[in-house]
Amino acid sequence: MISAKSVKPEVMVVKRNGIEERFNINKLVKSLMNAGLDYDKVNLVIEKICNNIYNGISTKELKNLVYKALKEIDKDVADNYKYENCLKVRTSEKQFEPFNKQKIVDALIKETGADVEIAKKIADEVEKIVKKLEIKYLTAPMIREIVNAKLIEHGLEELRHKHTRLGIPIYDITKLIKSGSRENANLMHNPESIHKWVADETMKQYALMKIFPRYIADAHMRGDIHLHDLEYAAVRPVCLQHDLRPFFKYGLRVDGTGLHTSVSKPAKHPEVAIQHAAKVMMAAQTNMSGGQSIDEFNIWLAPYVRGLSYEKIKQLMQMFVYELNQMYVARGGQVIFSSINLELEVPEFLKDKEAVVAGTTRGTYEEYEEEAKMIVHALVDVMLEGDATGKPFLFPNTIFKLRENAFEDEELMIKIHQLCAKFGTPYFINMLPDWQVNNTNAMGCRTRLSGDWTGDAEVDTLRTGNMQWYTINLPRIAYEAKGDDDRLFEILRERLELVKEALLIKHKVTMERLYEDGVMPFLTQKFDGEEYYRYDHTTKTFGFVGLNEMLKYHLGEELHTSKDALKFGERVIRYMREYADDLKEKTGLRWSVTQTPAESTAGRFARLDMKYYREEAKTVVNGDLSDIDSLYYSNSSHVRVDAPITLGEKLRIEERFHPICNGGHIMHLWNIESAADPEVLMSITKKITKTNIGFWAYTKNLSVCEKCRMAMGGLRDKCINCGNENIAKFSRITGYLQNVSNFNKAKQQEVKDRRIVKIFED
Repeated sequence: MISAKSVKPEVMVVKRNGIEERFNINKLVKSLMNAGLDYDKVNLVIEKICNNIYNGISTKELKNLVYKALKEIDKDVADNYKYENCLKVRTSEKQFEPFNKQKIVDALIKETGADVEIAKKIADEVEKIVKKLEIKYLTAPMIREIVNAKLIEHGLEELRHKHTRLGIPIYDITKLIKSGSRENANLMHNPESIHKWVADETMKQYALMKIFPRYIADAHMRGDIHLHDLEYAAVRPVCLQHDLRPFFKYGLRVDGTGLHTSVSKPAKHPEVAIQHAAKVMMAAQTNMSGGQSIDEFNIWLAPYVRGLSYEKIKQLMQMFVYELNQMYVARGGQVIFSSINLELEVPEFLKDKEAVVAGTTRGTYEEYEEEAKMIVHALVDVMLEGDATGKPFLFPNTIFKLRENAFEDEELMIKIHQLCAKFGTPYFINMLPDWQVNNTNAMGCRTRLSGDWTGDAEVDTLRTGNMQWYTINLPRIAYEAKGDDDRLFEILRERLELVKEALLIKHKVTMERLYEDGVMPFLTQKFDGEEYYRYDHTTKTFGFVGLNEMLKYHLGEELHTSKDALKFGERVIRYMREYADDLKEKTGLRWSVTQTPAESTAGRFARLDMKYYREEAKTVVNGDLSDIDSLYYSNSSHVRVDAPITLGEKLRIEERFHPICNGGHIMHLWNIESAADPEVLMSITKKITKTNIGFWAYTKNLSVCEKCRMAMGGLRDKCINCGNENIAKFSRITGYLQNVSNFNKAKQQEVKDRRIVKIFED
C-alpha cells in the first residue's frame, strides 16, 4: 500500500521552464514501476523521497533524489529510471548514457580540428536526425556514422577522414573465426591468429588513413606499389640480425628493462646459453614485424662447448632446434620466424676478437674454430633426423656461409648436402665473388646486410637489420608506358619517389616509437652505454615484382628467351639501384634494393592488374585465367618458374641481378626430388660458388602421411606405404618451408607450375 503520510503540504516542484507544479506522488510511483522496481519496494523509495523533498525543489534535484534512492536498492532499475524519456546511447565503455550533442561538438573539435561554429552546426543537424529515429537506443558508432554522413554532405571530406572510425565488419570477423586467412602461410588457424587478423585489419586501416598521405595510400590500394606489413607500419620495424655477445657478457632482460620480467645473469652453462639464444629471438619478435636471425651463431656458442663430447653438443643443438619449433608464442600464435647464419671457418673479421663467455672473455674466437665446426656438424645431424614423427624442422632457417676454405671439410659438406637432399632446408651464402665483402648475412626470406655500408663488418651487419621494404609493380609500368622506353623509366622514377616517401614516413614513425614513446625497450636497452639496436644502420629498401612480365609486355620477350630482354631487365634494376645509391649520398640513410619475397604481393598485383588493365595483363600473367585468385607474377627478377631452361642458363640469367640487389636476393632450385643426390647437389654448389649468385636454396618437396607418418619425396596425393589419401605436403613458399595447404591460391598455383631445371646441358 502506497503511503503519502510524509509528504509535506503544498510542496511545489519547479520545472525546467520555470513553471511550478504540485508534487504528484502517483506520477512518481508510475515512473518507479516503469523503471522495473518491484512493487513491494516502491513504498520504501517513496518514504525516502518524502523525507527529503522540500518546497521549490527543481525537477532535476527531484530526479537525483530518486536516482540515489533507487541506486541503493537496484542499480539497473536506477539506470532505467535515469534514462526514462530520453534517447539513450550505448557507449564504447559498454554503458548507457543520455544523448548529448555537446559530445559531438567536443569530438569534432578535438579529433578533426573543426572550428566551433561548424561543429555546433553538425551537432544540431545530427540531433534532429536521431530524435526522429524510432529506436530504443543508439550506439556510439552509429552516431559517428551519422556525423560522418553530415560532414560529407557539407563537403568536409578532410574532417570526415580524421573523424572516421576504424574496424572490421561482423561478417568478416565471423569468416576469420570460421576459415582464417592465408596471407601468411606461417600463421596457423587458432584463437591467437584470429585475434591478430582482426587487430591487423584495424591497424592496416589506421596506417592507410593516418600514417600515410592519401596519394601514397591510394597508390597502394590501386596496386601501383605495395606497402608491406601495414598492420605494423605505426609500431614496428621489420628484420633484425642478432649478436649474442652482449647477452653472454651482461645477462638477459627479455623486456629490455628488467622491471616486468625476471633478470638473468650471464649464462655460465651451455644449456643456459642455448636457452638465452632462443629467448633473445623470442623477446625481439615482440618488437619486430619480420624475421629474427642470429649471425655467427656457432661462433658465439663455441666457447661454451669447449671440452664437451660430441653427443653433448648434439643434445644442445637438439634443445635449441626444439625450442624454436615449439615456442608457439610469436605474433598471432606461430613459432618464431627464425634464422641462424653459420660459419664453416672463423671469419677474418672475428679472429682477433675476444671470445665472450659467462660474463667474461676467454681468448679470441680464432682459438675456437674446432668447436665452431663441431656445432655445425651436430646441428646438421639434428636437422637430418627430423622431429619425433620424421617431419623436417621448419625453423630455424639454416644459412651456411661458403668462404674460401668451405670445401676443405668434405665430410661436413657432404652432410649439409644430405640435408638438402632429404629435406631441402639449407640456404647458402656465396662469399667468394669479388663484390662480396668481409661479412654478409641474411634474415628471414632473403633480406641482406653486408659490411660495405661503413666498412665496419660488426656495425654494418650485427644488431641492425631491415627497417622496411616496399614494392613496385613492374608489369603495370609496362602497361602504362605502352612500349615507350623513355616513358617507362619516367613512370619507374615516379614509383620510386612514392616508395621513397613512404619509407621516409616509416623511418620517422619508427624513430618516434623507439625514442619518444619508448614502446620497444628490448631494442633500446643499453650495453656499455650503447643501445643494442643500431637503428641508424638499418636498411630502407626498394622491392620489385614481375620483371619477367614487364619485359614480356614491353619487349615481347622474356628473361630466358632473349639477350636483349635480359639486358633491358638489368638496365631497369640497375636504374633502381642507382636511385637508391644516390639517396644514400643525399640523406645519409642506408638505402638498398631487394628481390621482394612477395608471398602475397605477386598474386595481389596480378589480380589488381586484371581488374584495371585486363587486356594488357591477360597476355603476360601466370596462372589460370578462369580463376583470378590463382593468378600471379614472377617473383622479382626470377625467370618464370616453368621456363624450359637448363641450370646453366638459369645461373647465367639470375646471377646478373644478385650484385645489384644489395638489400636481398635469392635463387631457387625448385623440385630437386629427382636430382636429390648429395654428391650431385654438392657438385652444383661448387659450380654456383664460381658465379655471381649470392644466395640460394634447393627446394625438396615433401609429403607426410597423416596416418602412418611416412615421409615421402615429392608432392603426393596418396601414401606409398598405407594408401591413405590424407597427406600433408610441404614446399618452400618464398624463403621458408611450410605446409602447402596454408599457401594462398596464387602460391599454390605457382607450386603446380614449378619445374626442375635440367641439371646438365643437353
